Parts: sequence; C-alpha cells; structure tokens
Amino acid sequence: MGRRSYFNRAIIEEIGPQLKQMRLEKGLTPEQVQEQIHLSAKLLQRMEEGKCIPYIPLKRLSELYGKKMKIVFE
Repeated sequence: MGRRSYFNRAIIEEIGPQLKQMRLEKGLTPEQVQEQIHLSAKLLQRMEEGKCIPYIPLKRLSELYGKKMKIVFE
C-alpha cells in the first residue's frame, strides 16, 4: 500500500508538468535539485510525472523555484 496523498489524482497530474516546467525555467537539472533540497531524483521524477505530490517536497520545490505555493496550483 502506497503513501497517501493530500491531493486528488487530477490535481497531482496537473501539478507534475508544472513542476518540471518551473525546474527547466530555473535551468536546474534533477541532480542540482537533489543537491539543493535533499530530494531524491526518483521522487522528483515521480512528482514531475504527476504520480505523487507529497506536501513537504512540494513546499521545498516552491521555495527553490521562487514560487508561492498557490502559484503552483493555478
């Protein structure tokens, strides 16, 4: 049984590509994100694919990308 997510599937699938786009706009590789916020490359990949969106890593990514959390959801 997997971990529970606080977001419904449609939101998760929508946020994933937005996260990848924000990372690319910042010119960051997955490895650089991993180093800066201690997020495994595998988890980042799953998030960007819209498979899961854990709250704490989402918060760290929004800070790293310089975006407010509500922007991520728009």
